[in-house]
Amino acid sequence: MIIRAASNGESATLTQLVLESKRHWGYDDAFVERCRSELVIHERDIAAGCVYVATGENDEALGVYVVKGVGAGEAELDSLFVAPSHMGTGIGAALLAHAKEKARADGCVALRLDSDPFAATFYERQGAALMGTARLRRRAENSRGSRFDCDEWVNS
Repeated sequence: MIIRAASNGESATLTQLVLESKRHWGYDDAFVERCRSELVIHERDIAAGCVYVATGENDEALGVYVVKGVGAGEAELDSLFVAPSHMGTGIGAALLAHAKEKARADGCVALRLDSDPFAATFYERQGAALMGTARLRRRAENSRGSRFDCDEWVNS
Protein backbone atom coordinates (compact mmCIF):
# COMPACT_ATOMS: atom_id res chain seq x y z
CA MET A 1 0.00 0.00 0.00
CA ILE A 2 1.13 3.51 -0.84
CA ILE A 3 -0.40 6.76 0.45
CA ARG A 4 -0.09 9.57 -2.06
CA ALA A 5 -1.67 12.90 -2.85
CA ALA A 6 -4.79 12.50 -4.93
CA SER A 7 -4.48 13.51 -8.57
CA ASN A 8 -6.67 15.82 -10.60
CA GLY A 9 -9.52 13.85 -12.14
CA GLU A 10 -9.85 11.35 -9.28
CA SER A 11 -12.79 12.99 -7.51
CA ALA A 12 -15.47 10.74 -9.06
CA THR A 13 -13.60 7.53 -8.19
CA LEU A 14 -12.86 8.69 -4.65
CA THR A 15 -16.42 9.91 -4.11
CA GLN A 16 -17.69 6.49 -5.20
CA LEU A 17 -15.40 4.85 -2.62
CA VAL A 18 -16.77 7.18 0.08
CA LEU A 19 -20.39 6.44 -0.85
CA GLU A 20 -19.77 2.67 -0.86
CA SER A 21 -18.07 2.92 2.52
CA LYS A 22 -21.01 4.86 3.97
CA ARG A 23 -23.52 2.33 2.60
CA HIS A 24 -21.50 -0.49 4.17
CA TRP A 25 -22.73 0.64 7.59
CA GLY A 26 -26.36 0.06 6.65
CA TYR A 27 -27.40 3.52 5.53
CA ASP A 28 -29.93 3.26 2.75
CA ASP A 29 -29.49 4.85 -0.66
CA ALA A 30 -32.00 7.62 0.09
CA PHE A 31 -30.07 8.73 3.17
CA VAL A 32 -26.71 8.52 1.41
CA GLU A 33 -28.08 10.64 -1.45
CA ARG A 34 -29.35 13.25 1.04
CA CYS A 35 -25.83 13.36 2.50
CA ARG A 36 -24.07 13.29 -0.87
CA SER A 37 -23.03 16.96 -0.79
CA GLU A 38 -21.18 16.32 2.49
CA LEU A 39 -19.53 13.14 1.17
CA VAL A 40 -18.25 14.33 -2.22
CA ILE A 41 -14.49 14.55 -2.72
CA HIS A 42 -14.07 17.85 -4.55
CA GLU A 43 -11.56 18.57 -7.30
CA ARG A 44 -10.83 21.91 -5.62
CA ASP A 45 -9.66 20.04 -2.48
CA ILE A 46 -7.51 17.75 -4.62
CA ALA A 47 -5.98 20.79 -6.34
CA ALA A 48 -5.35 22.41 -2.94
CA GLY A 49 -3.41 19.35 -1.75
CA CYS A 50 -5.95 18.39 0.92
CA VAL A 51 -6.80 14.89 -0.36
CA TYR A 52 -4.70 11.75 0.07
CA VAL A 53 -5.42 8.27 -1.16
CA ALA A 54 -4.19 4.85 -0.10
CA THR A 55 -3.56 2.73 -3.17
CA GLY A 56 -2.89 -0.92 -3.77
CA GLU A 57 -1.82 -2.86 -6.80
CA ASN A 58 -2.49 -1.16 -10.12
CA ASP A 59 -3.05 2.13 -8.23
CA GLU A 60 -6.49 0.93 -7.02
CA ALA A 61 -7.97 3.33 -4.44
CA LEU A 62 -8.34 1.53 -1.09
CA GLY A 63 -9.05 4.52 1.13
CA VAL A 64 -9.08 8.29 1.18
CA TYR A 65 -8.86 11.21 3.58
CA VAL A 66 -9.28 14.97 3.39
CA VAL A 67 -7.51 17.21 5.91
CA LYS A 68 -7.84 20.98 6.01
CA GLY A 69 -6.16 23.62 8.12
CA VAL A 70 -8.65 25.61 10.17
CA GLY A 71 -6.24 28.11 11.71
CA ALA A 72 -4.79 28.64 15.18
CA GLY A 73 -2.68 25.48 14.97
CA GLU A 74 -5.62 23.19 14.23
CA ALA A 75 -6.53 21.01 11.29
CA GLU A 76 -9.78 19.20 10.57
CA LEU A 77 -10.01 15.67 9.30
CA ASP A 78 -12.89 16.38 6.95
CA SER A 79 -13.20 12.77 5.71
CA LEU A 80 -11.58 9.39 6.17
CA PHE A 81 -13.07 6.39 4.41
CA VAL A 82 -11.86 2.91 3.52
CA ALA A 83 -13.29 0.71 0.76
CA PRO A 84 -15.53 -1.92 2.40
CA SER A 85 -13.48 -4.77 0.93
CA HIS A 86 -10.39 -3.44 2.75
CA MET A 87 -11.86 -2.51 6.14
CA GLY A 88 -10.04 -4.09 9.05
CA THR A 89 -6.73 -4.37 7.19
CA GLY A 90 -4.94 -1.39 8.74
CA ILE A 91 -5.59 1.05 5.91
CA GLY A 92 -7.70 3.36 8.07
CA ALA A 93 -5.01 3.45 10.77
CA ALA A 94 -2.35 4.17 8.16
CA LEU A 95 -4.43 6.97 6.64
CA LEU A 96 -5.08 8.52 10.05
CA ALA A 97 -1.39 8.34 10.98
CA HIS A 98 -0.55 10.01 7.65
CA ALA A 99 -3.17 12.73 8.27
CA LYS A 100 -1.77 13.40 11.75
CA GLU A 101 1.76 13.67 10.36
CA LYS A 102 0.59 15.99 7.57
CA ALA A 103 -1.15 18.22 10.12
CA ARG A 104 1.99 18.30 12.29
CA ALA A 105 4.16 19.11 9.27
CA ASP A 106 1.81 21.99 8.51
CA GLY A 107 2.33 23.36 12.05
CA CYS A 108 -0.87 22.07 13.62
CA VAL A 109 -0.99 20.76 17.19
CA ALA A 110 -4.54 19.38 17.08
CA LEU A 111 -6.52 17.39 14.55
CA ARG A 112 -10.29 17.68 14.96
CA LEU A 113 -12.87 15.45 13.36
CA ASP A 114 -16.54 14.60 13.35
CA SER A 115 -17.27 10.90 13.46
CA ASP A 116 -20.09 8.63 12.48
CA PRO A 117 -20.96 6.41 15.49
CA PHE A 118 -19.70 3.34 13.62
CA ALA A 119 -16.22 4.91 13.43
CA ALA A 120 -16.05 6.05 17.07
CA THR A 121 -14.25 2.96 18.39
CA PHE A 122 -11.76 3.15 15.53
CA TYR A 123 -10.79 6.70 16.51
CA GLU A 124 -10.64 5.78 20.21
CA ARG A 125 -8.24 2.92 19.41
CA GLN A 126 -6.09 5.41 17.50
CA GLY A 127 -5.84 7.72 20.53
CA ALA A 128 -8.60 10.22 19.84
CA ALA A 129 -10.44 11.78 22.78
CA LEU A 130 -14.17 12.40 22.65
CA MET A 131 -14.81 16.10 23.15
CA GLY A 132 -18.61 16.02 22.94
CA THR A 133 -21.52 15.22 20.72
CA ALA A 134 -23.47 17.42 18.38
CA ARG A 135 -26.91 17.18 16.86
CA LEU A 136 -27.12 17.21 13.10
CA ARG A 137 -29.62 19.06 10.97
CA ARG A 138 -30.99 15.70 9.95
CA ARG A 139 -31.03 12.38 11.71
CA ALA A 140 -31.69 9.00 10.23
CA GLU A 141 -31.69 5.40 11.21
CA ASN A 142 -29.69 2.89 9.27
CA SER A 143 -30.84 -0.63 8.52
CA ARG A 144 -29.26 -1.82 11.78
CA GLY A 145 -31.42 0.59 13.80
CA SER A 146 -28.60 2.92 14.82
CA ARG A 147 -29.13 6.64 14.70
CA PHE A 148 -26.65 8.78 12.81
CA ASP A 149 -25.11 11.35 15.12
CA CYS A 150 -21.96 13.37 14.89
CA ASP A 151 -19.15 13.20 17.45
CA GLU A 152 -16.31 15.69 17.69
CA TRP A 153 -12.88 14.37 18.57
CA VAL A 154 -9.51 15.92 19.15
CA ASN A 155 -6.53 13.79 18.26
CA SER A 156 -3.19 15.11 19.48
